[in-house]
Amino acid sequence: MSHLGVKIMSFFLMSRIFLALSFLFFTSICFASYESVEKGIKDKLLVISPKMPIDLVSATEIPWLFQVSLKDGTILYADKNGHFLFAGQVFDMREGRFNNLTEKSKKDNRRDLLSLSPENEMIIFPSKTPKPLATITVFTDIDCGYCRKLHREVGMLNELGVTVRYLGFPRAGVGSDSYEKIVAAWCSEDPMDALTRAKLGQDIGDLYCDNPIEKQLMLGEKLGVSGTPAIFFEDGTLQPGYIEARKMATLLGIR
Repeated sequence: MSHLGVKIMSFFLMSRIFLALSFLFFTSICFASYESVEKGIKDKLLVISPKMPIDLVSATEIPWLFQVSLKDGTILYADKNGHFLFAGQVFDMREGRFNNLTEKSKKDNRRDLLSLSPENEMIIFPSKTPKPLATITVFTDIDCGYCRKLHREVGMLNELGVTVRYLGFPRAGVGSDSYEKIVAAWCSEDPMDALTRAKLGQDIGDLYCDNPIEKQLMLGEKLGVSGTPAIFFEDGTLQPGYIEARKMATLLGIR
């Protein structure tokens, strides 16, 4: 290769290295900038409202708009300068339809929070199909009428291929009669049978053990559960209240 060719190759190589380093430098500035903006928004909000339960401030798909997630699951929005706060839903119309970005963010957050709850702390009624076609996670209260109505259809849901995972949510709170009943079910040698009998109004006795009910109650509150049954689909969709089994299967896309 001629001397000129070597110089051209060297210049080309150095140019590529320079471009790569420039990209990395620019990217690091962007990340630092985002972190600075997020902290700035949070600091401004806390100056105005010191008790605001901010969980996270994060960038959105809109360059100037940042999402403010509160610890109770509420989502707000702020501009990048922290001058304005927005309450409401944001829709993406770029694909010619209304894509609810706020609800998507809520669903993703619910799904992630539920994934932190281990299955060995749940009472699970598995599907009767060789492989589950869908799984629902239900926050339940022993003394809730519609929870009992839903539980009477768990067998049908299992036959339709739906696994039902229960978490405790005694609406009257820790230490209430409902709390004691649901703790007794969780502490039973056969939790599935005990829960079923308790929901039929039968006395399952007073049992106590190390249990996850208080933790599950706190999780439910963080997920925005305000009543029971509160049904969560695998993608994080929240369905508040009772749904008939076959309609549930349709909503889950398995009928």
